[in-house]
Amino acid sequence: MFQVANGYMAHWPKESKLALITSSITLSGVASGSLFYIFFGNALIASAYSGESIDFLNRLIAQHRMSRPYGTLEHYFTLGRLLFSRILFVCIALQVMVVAGLMYRHTLRIIKGFFAATTHPFNLAVFRVVLFYTILGSVNISSLVWFSQIPAELRVPPIGLGWLLEFLPINPTWAKVSARLLLACSFTAMIGFCSRTSALLTVILGFYVLGIPQFYGKVNHYHHLLWFAAILAASRCGDVFSVDALIGAWRRADRGSVDPPGASQTYALPLRFIWLLMGMIYFFGGSWKLWSGGVDWALSENLKFIMYQKWTELDGWTPFFRIDQYPVLYKSAALGTIAFEISFVFLLFSRRLRLLAALGGIVFHNMTDVFMRISFASLLRCYVAFFDWHAILSRIGRWLYGGEMYVLYDANCQLCRRTIALLRVFDVFGRVTYVNACDDEAVREHGLQWLGAPALLADMHVVVRQNVWRGWASYRALAFRIPVLWPAVPFLYMWPVPVIANRVYRHVADSRTCSIAHLLLPRAEATRYKPQVSSRAVTAVGVFLLSANILAGIGDVGASWPIARYPTFAGISGPEIKLLEMIVQRAGGETIRLNGQPLNQNVDTTRFLGLMGQVISAETEAQRRVRSKALWRLWVRNDPTLEHAHSVRFYKVTISAIPERWKKNPLHRELLFELTL
Repeated sequence: MFQVANGYMAHWPKESKLALITSSITLSGVASGSLFYIFFGNALIASAYSGESIDFLNRLIAQHRMSRPYGTLEHYFTLGRLLFSRILFVCIALQVMVVAGLMYRHTLRIIKGFFAATTHPFNLAVFRVVLFYTILGSVNISSLVWFSQIPAELRVPPIGLGWLLEFLPINPTWAKVSARLLLACSFTAMIGFCSRTSALLTVILGFYVLGIPQFYGKVNHYHHLLWFAAILAASRCGDVFSVDALIGAWRRADRGSVDPPGASQTYALPLRFIWLLMGMIYFFGGSWKLWSGGVDWALSENLKFIMYQKWTELDGWTPFFRIDQYPVLYKSAALGTIAFEISFVFLLFSRRLRLLAALGGIVFHNMTDVFMRISFASLLRCYVAFFDWHAILSRIGRWLYGGEMYVLYDANCQLCRRTIALLRVFDVFGRVTYVNACDDEAVREHGLQWLGAPALLADMHVVVRQNVWRGWASYRALAFRIPVLWPAVPFLYMWPVPVIANRVYRHVADSRTCSIAHLLLPRAEATRYKPQVSSRAVTAVGVFLLSANILAGIGDVGASWPIARYPTFAGISGPEIKLLEMIVQRAGGETIRLNGQPLNQNVDTTRFLGLMGQVISAETEAQRRVRSKALWRLWVRNDPTLEHAHSVRFYKVTISAIPERWKKNPLHRELLFELTL
């Protein structure tokens, strides 16, 4: 067997052999170390804990215990597993870098191929529509106005933006005006009107409008909406399926071409950077899980307690299937989560495995929604970037329409060229072939010479097999193959539309003036339009966003805006949660308990818990007093019935997140502050 293997490897490049050897050594070391730790790790830690091991380990743990009197033997078992996990993680990461370095030619070829790929502009257009539709739906003016009225004492700026609070106006007037402008800009970007300018204005306005709720103690992570919009602002995202595309088609027709843009790197590069940014979101989530929680993150009850905490935040909601009661299932899900998050960005570089990463992400987000009500819908919608919609619709077109449709038009007629160019903007199925009736060779190539040249120059013709439609009827037949015209099809057959349309068409066709453009050749329209633009802007924006997110991920900067490391759920969770509770004493002696339920229907629970958490996390008694008073003013403004309260006490309560113990809550209550009114 070894001889066969050696004979097979004899043809391998030197760097491939070295990569295989180093990988084998690393794998052997990892396997041996893992087995050693499994069989002897805890025994070694226990002996060192009691001072009966190697002198070096005895002194190390003894010194460590001096600063940690709470450090039990079980605590050191946990630390041992964490250290073991980190060593494994570092070894694997170093090996990946070593292999990439040894096979640098192959690595460079993969990277160059990734960034040099081409795609059809329709794929970028689909992403444009979905992204800006998502931003459009993310603007809740009522919620923004509510946040803009929160007392300034409760403002806790995201990391790095503290200086901005001195200059940034946050009030209902600015919130309303800016939100409406954002709605307008995101709508024009969605339909592709002044696409790049609209996208840029969406980024600028979105920073303020979508950032207002981020200044009040809880950062929700929809940062990617602004990242992706910034990339689109630097790209040619409006070249097809847009108002800009209609304007461009009109202008190209006047220059003698009716063809829309074709596949190009110009349209693929923005999507590549979007993929990589999504990969960074997941990669640091998985990496920090391993670094902070180690193997215990997946192999302990940790995921179960994370779910319990989310269920508690959702006011006692539980999923239809209690996965928490099946350790094998939730531990397998935890392992799968880490594997998915870390591998996602690497799978992107393989054309065969890229779709697997996308499908894995869709499953991942749907499962977190099912079991924890964490939908991340705005990110999930962005998965449209992974699919070749041009190819998908082309296949649907072949399935819907068996016969090829030919449209013959007079390319020497400016009006005809404009009409055809505009129709092609929305011809997403690609089941229509447009033929210049003045080009005899093109007519013969498609076997249409039997129609006769005089008739072709007199009217536009539509041909499917042996069926022929002329004049106005040709437009009606063509409408069946262009989806945006489908709503109008029934009206095209209703009296008196056919009568009027025939007369108008006949008048225009008989009185049109045909003019040949200066350089118009018989086959000029066959030359596909290629955008003469530089990719430097997209590259600059993409590299900046990637670099900033990598730095935020390495630095574990999560509470920032608009660049941040996304939620990791790292560390090990427990069965208890600490919350703020207010006990209100009315003048008549009645008491009311106020907890973490939102004051406003437009504000989600996690946002409101973030506001309340500011009182608990106050660093000084004076700061806690100021925040408590501000929180009470906010509560009274939303519930005027509390204006005549006599006093209110603020408690830090400890509750159990385990569903079966909810009835016993709270487990502990600690008075933080009493406010006499």
